[in-house]
Amino acid sequence: MRRSFLTRTFTLAGLAAVLLAGLEANQLQAAPRVSFELVTGNGFPLNASRKWIDLFKNLESTSVRIRGARGSETTTVENVGTASSPSYHVVGILLGDNRLRLLGDEFTANDRAKLAAWIKKLRIDGVDGLTAVRVAFGLTSEQLVSFHERASQRLTFATKGQRAGDVTRQIVRNLQAPFDVSSAARAAFARNEAVDDELRGLTSGTALAATLRPLGLVWRPSRRDDGTLVVVIQEAASSDESWPIGWPIKDTPYSTAPKLFENLKVEILDTPLSQAIDAIQPRLELPFLFDYNSMARHQVDPETSKINFPAKRASYKRILDTVMFQAGLKTELRLDETDQPFLWISTTKR
Repeated sequence: MRRSFLTRTFTLAGLAAVLLAGLEANQLQAAPRVSFELVTGNGFPLNASRKWIDLFKNLESTSVRIRGARGSETTTVENVGTASSPSYHVVGILLGDNRLRLLGDEFTANDRAKLAAWIKKLRIDGVDGLTAVRVAFGLTSEQLVSFHERASQRLTFATKGQRAGDVTRQIVRNLQAPFDVSSAARAAFARNEAVDDELRGLTSGTALAATLRPLGLVWRPSRRDDGTLVVVIQEAASSDESWPIGWPIKDTPYSTAPKLFENLKVEILDTPLSQAIDAIQPRLELPFLFDYNSMARHQVDPETSKINFPAKRASYKRILDTVMFQAGLKTELRLDETDQPFLWISTTKR
């Protein structure tokens, strides 16, 4: 029995060693090796080579050699491995002022953190990531287009009266990305506030921004250190960039929403604004979204705001502009991610 136990113990230990070795191999594979070939340019001080070699020696999974120039050479980065298991060969130029020029950037011998970040970007984004232009939210144009396509998925469920946290959770599923929620955002969701607008039929990006705004929250696409695209939800005050509630119209208001310019005979006498809105909105077949934050800040309540419009023929837009202004509100045509128009209603005061 003792012999069998010892044999079994050894076998399990051996299995654990094999699994551990496999894990370490996967970890190494997840961090592609980067080899540097540094070419000394005209005027580069020969006694400076040692410091550059020492700098690279402390960077994980890298190697470096320094040589003289062979005619006219430029900075290059080449994947000498495969698409699934890349390995990068980098040619850099050591300049006469003892600076290192790599593809897309330059470094001094003291820029260890900056150089480590450059290598990390190469490992995560590949060669194209070194020169790709970041257009918004720290994303490349391709990444932003990918997120815009996800944000274009339409909501197929009712939102009015539903808890904002529940609506947010369902919308994020449409975005097909992991999400990071700040502690302040979690506290806002815990208040269990309801969504006041019906967002069904709008796109996920616009609907999510509209759901979060009354809570004092915003969302934005972002990228984790490992390159994963994520949805970040946080308080508006701590965010420099956020996904907007709709986008500017691309054509004239008439071409964008022609029903707004249809004429009708109307008279409104001392009527709550909310009643006028309820009568007009179904005829326009146009979503109305309200800036509840600014309305609360300036104490604008459509239920108690009384409005008037003289008996005459006028377009829906003229009627809306007039009665909204009487209540301290204004309208703006916007587009969701699929260019569907909606009416954004906010206060005349900022």
